Parts: sequence; C-alpha cells; structure tokens
Amino acid sequence: MAGIFENYRCEHHPDTGTRLGLAKAYLKGEVNADLAQRVLRRRDRDMWLEAESSTLAGVLIEPLVKACPRKKFILTIRDPYSWVDSWIDHNINLPPTKASGFAELDKIRLRVDDFPPTKHDSPLIQRGLPSLACYFQLWGNHNSRVLQAVPEERLLVVRTQEIAARIPEMAAWVGAPPETLRSDRAWLFVAPTKHRVLATLDAAYVQDTAERFCGTLMRRYFSDTFFPEAG
Repeated sequence: MAGIFENYRCEHHPDTGTRLGLAKAYLKGEVNADLAQRVLRRRDRDMWLEAESSTLAGVLIEPLVKACPRKKFILTIRDPYSWVDSWIDHNINLPPTKASGFAELDKIRLRVDDFPPTKHDSPLIQRGLPSLACYFQLWGNHNSRVLQAVPEERLLVVRTQEIAARIPEMAAWVGAPPETLRSDRAWLFVAPTKHRVLATLDAAYVQDTAERFCGTLMRRYFSDTFFPEAG
C-alpha cells in the first residue's frame, strides 16, 4: 500500500517511536482504549499524512477507528497458509532484534505462552520458532478484529493476490485519480529466500490448525481456493 500511494503523503510504519510502545501496552492491557484514542488522534494531526501502511494500525484498530472518524481503511488479506509461510520466511531471513522493539510485539501477538508446541511442531522449534497455532491464531485474530472494528462503509477488503487488479477500484474508493496510484509498486518486500517450512509439517496437522483458527474467514474470503465445494 505504501508503494501504491507513494505519490501522496504516505509512509510505511509511520510514527513507530510512539505507536510501537502504545501497541504493546494496549495489547497487554496497560493502556485503555480512551487513552490510546487520545494519543492516536494527536499523533494523526501531527503527522498530517494522506495515507499510511502499517501493521500497528491493525494492532490499534479499535481506538484508531474512533480517533480518526473520517479515515477509510483498506484491509489486505492473504490466505492463511501462504501468510504463515511468508511470516516464517521473514523471521528466518531477517530475525527481529530486541533493539527494534518488534520482537516483543511479535511475542505478544503470537501468544507464545498460550500455545505450547506439540510433537508436530518440531521443524518450527528446531528453528527457534513458536508453534504453528501461534501463527494461525494471529491471522484469525488480526483480521477478525479489523473486520469487527471498522464500519462497513469505511472498509475495503482486498485479497493480496488481487491488489494490482483492483487498483482502479481502490482509487475510486478513496477519491484519487487512478493514474496517480503506482501499480508498478504493488509488490514490495518480497522474501529474498523462501524456506517452505510449512511443507515440512504434517499436512493434516496444518489443515486442522488452520481450520481451528481461520476456518470461518477462509470460507468467507478464500472459498474458491480452499473450499471449492462451497461454491
């Protein structure tokens, strides 16, 4: 999204110095929604952006929706299988460091302590990664929270494989001339090395875990890919 809207005042992960700490505190229940809302409203005025692309916006989605009542949101949603593979690839290729602050956020969001590894998670544990359930529950939780928090009239859901094709629709939805959006910048941050770790796990275990945490949303957004019998 940051690449597509780079002709505008747009940033990827803006205001990390404030939002990252706020996101961690919010998820841990150390900051209530009202305080988070006030901070986000003030920082939004200070940044004066026209667009942004940020995981932290999703983490803080409930107070952000209220803090900025005129904002529109685009939720890019990727199928959970390739999303988990991509997340694992990213963590192997560029392990999060404590200095960045994102390592702690990842641990909170993945709920590592809530989902201990099973015998099927050995390929992950050997790489120093958490159990498969941690990843699939994050996919389900993150997307569900955004869908529940953002009013339908303010939310456009775009499957990642359709981003380039739907640029004209996104432009019309935000009220921007389509030629000002950069279709050539639709695919950034592609993993330099793919490790295919998910393929090393027991297939039935992967499918059962995905169904447990992601089944409802998979059927809603990816029935043509994963549930063809649903029509």
